[in-house]
Amino acid sequence: MTTPELILKKYWGFDSFRPVQKDIINSVLEGNDTLALLPTGGGKSICYQVPGLLKEGICIVISPLIALMNDQVASLKKRGIKAIAIHSALDYREIDNALNSCIYGDIKFLYCSPERVQTELFLERVKEMNVNLLAVDEAHCISQWGHDFRPSYLKINEFRKVLENVNVLGLTATANAKVQTEIQEELGFSEGYLFKSSFVRPNISFSVRMVEDKEAKLLEILSKVNGSAIVYVRSRKGTKELSELLRKNKVSSTFFHAGLQPKVKEQRQQEWINNSIRVIVATNAFGMGIDKSNVRLVVHYEAPSSPEDYYQEAGRAGRDGRLAYAVLLAHKLDFDQMLNQLELNHPPKEFLVQVYQAVANHYQMAVGSGFMSSRVFDLHEFCKKYELDMISTYHAFKRLEEEGLLQLTDSSLKHSRLKISVNNTELYKFQIANVKFDAFIKGVLRIYGGALFTDFLVISEAKIAQFIEVEEKQVGELLDKLDKIGIVSYVRASGKPEIVFLQARVDVSKLFKSSTRLQTLKGHVKQRLDAIIVYLKNDQKCRMQLLLSYFDEEYSSCGKCDICLDKKHNKEIDFYEIILNKVSERSVRQEDLLQEIPSSKKELFLVTIREMLDAGIIKKVDDQFYLYSK
Repeated sequence: MTTPELILKKYWGFDSFRPVQKDIINSVLEGNDTLALLPTGGGKSICYQVPGLLKEGICIVISPLIALMNDQVASLKKRGIKAIAIHSALDYREIDNALNSCIYGDIKFLYCSPERVQTELFLERVKEMNVNLLAVDEAHCISQWGHDFRPSYLKINEFRKVLENVNVLGLTATANAKVQTEIQEELGFSEGYLFKSSFVRPNISFSVRMVEDKEAKLLEILSKVNGSAIVYVRSRKGTKELSELLRKNKVSSTFFHAGLQPKVKEQRQQEWINNSIRVIVATNAFGMGIDKSNVRLVVHYEAPSSPEDYYQEAGRAGRDGRLAYAVLLAHKLDFDQMLNQLELNHPPKEFLVQVYQAVANHYQMAVGSGFMSSRVFDLHEFCKKYELDMISTYHAFKRLEEEGLLQLTDSSLKHSRLKISVNNTELYKFQIANVKFDAFIKGVLRIYGGALFTDFLVISEAKIAQFIEVEEKQVGELLDKLDKIGIVSYVRASGKPEIVFLQARVDVSKLFKSSTRLQTLKGHVKQRLDAIIVYLKNDQKCRMQLLLSYFDEEYSSCGKCDICLDKKHNKEIDFYEIILNKVSERSVRQEDLLQEIPSSKKELFLVTIREMLDAGIIKKVDDQFYLYSK
């Protein structure tokens, strides 16, 4: 009989589960609706992957980020597990092929966005699938109190109604009591099976450094803390500039953000994972799904917008259980900038309506048309045409995406993709009958292999051209011809950003009829921002204790953070004063000095005495201590 432990050993090579993982898996296998709260690095994905493999059928995983989906699919494929992802970067034919594979093939895991499960095509095709589990990753996105609310997550419960007798597993790394309750309510839990692992990371030393020169402080920290490091910044431009600064100062470094080409991202990520590169300077999405246990240092060059984000990102340090450091750099001007950024991130309702109407006019789209369609989009040209501020418009698009209306995709997400539309026999017959295509098809197959018959693969026209020694333009023309004949399905890269209409075009009179919800969301973001500002300004309470209290978990003190270490240092100063006061009045024997000191502190007290003797502040004669006087 196959057991969870056998699955774990076969595919992951582990002999036993981490704490709480086994309880979560058992609850899922018993058919319970389950909510799992595990900290970053706590092994959330295994909690649905093991049951998904044990049970007959396919596990549907809802995830908010394309990059995270792709990372998970790639990781499963490396382990010999068949998985596939459907997202907005794919065209209709690729999506149709993926859904067919889930129905008729042996795919075990289907990753998709919350918007995707609302589409008519998906809803019709999923009825033909044998779904064994619905896993909702980053489940906090369903809560308006969550730090990354996505309205589309609220529709998941409607999708559940299509799946008869399929239980749901919600997973998140960060959720306080209010968010936990809302997740369970919105996902339609029949009973509340909640499993929560402690968020305590006792091996991480947290600290905040208020500095005038962040660059100098960063270099100082990197010189003192050895080993692999992540430095988080907010902007793509910042990743490059800071990485260049580190290299100029002889620190092995590279940078990473979502706008890089996939091959470049993969190469830099592997160089860092393999320790060929010591420091990776990245935007905050970096690190999700990446398994690297020996990160010794995580530095936030700029403050994140919430305790949830900070704890998740800082938690990528020290997954091996050894001492690691999480340092947040701050400047006195940061507080005003954080509040200004809040206003920028939440444009007024009127501006959102203006931008949405301008997009509809730009593409001359009728109300009710354009559902899940994509259009090439140039933000600079658009803003110039409609006289809109580019930065404000960019943030308006982010808000419209969160409202499930539009999505502005990066040009780097669109690459040429290819799939052979006929079987092996039919292709062979075509090559015999059409000799002019024979060498070309053989060349493509030699580069990309037989996987082209089952999946859309990302291809490079330049690579094909070099291999078969023709012009790159000719490769595109040949693939276009084969596409029209029906031999292949060829999706040519646009090379430009695109807008995806997540909903059919809406009449603007029906948008944001009330601004109450927008204001409520902004208020929740403000509360989380205020919590980060409290964390930054705190100079009394243990850092770990303060962070855990935000997640409704009690903790005494860590003894490692900057606050705890400062208190320890201050206690040493108190010993200094005790000794000074006693010996200034009279000569004192060492045993009399130690009489009032707790046994746990006597060693520290003796160290202070030795330091005062070495400094010439006191002197010792025949077991008597005196003030030193010349």
